[in-house]
Amino acid sequence: MALTKKAERTKARLLASAKKLIGEKGFDQVSVEDITKDSGVAKGTFYHYFKCKEDVVGELSFQSCEATTERSIHYDGPVAERCFFYVTALCRDAAWAGVRLVRQWIRETMESEEEDSEAKSALYNIYNALMDICAVHQGEGPGELTKDAPVDTLAKLMMSHLFGALTIWCMMNGSFNLAEDSLDYMRIDIMNLLEPYTIKE
Repeated sequence: MALTKKAERTKARLLASAKKLIGEKGFDQVSVEDITKDSGVAKGTFYHYFKCKEDVVGELSFQSCEATTERSIHYDGPVAERCFFYVTALCRDAAWAGVRLVRQWIRETMESEEEDSEAKSALYNIYNALMDICAVHQGEGPGELTKDAPVDTLAKLMMSHLFGALTIWCMMNGSFNLAEDSLDYMRIDIMNLLEPYTIKE
């Protein structure tokens, strides 16, 4: 059911407060009451829109991923730079959500047998985004992938490296800065993966 304009504004205030507070304090340090107090919305109203605090993060992550995909597809740079822009944005989002939620998402993705579960949908969204980012200018000139490049395989390989970084970060209990310390690794990794299939000058 579509929300009224007033309901959309109320939900947007809750999401904005949650994003700000979680960014400042971390997910585990923010309560539903903190979010409703900051947004000026009654606590009962929160549960009209969300079942729990995790649902807020899920919605914010979905919105961020959609926006990041669009920005990455239209990013002014060659394919390797577009892919790097995308995966580093995902790493920043993961760092914002925190180790516990990323662990939970990875576990749900592996354990869910339902292809249309939220966790699996998020996984396929990342895969499809990488496919689109790789293919948008495929065969069009230097810095782009050749027409016969195995885009499907490259997207899966990039996902495996991204999830490797996320998993190691979770296993090490967030002891390194995912959004910064993984950047050099991811840049080298992506460039090495794509280089054999990239059109040269």
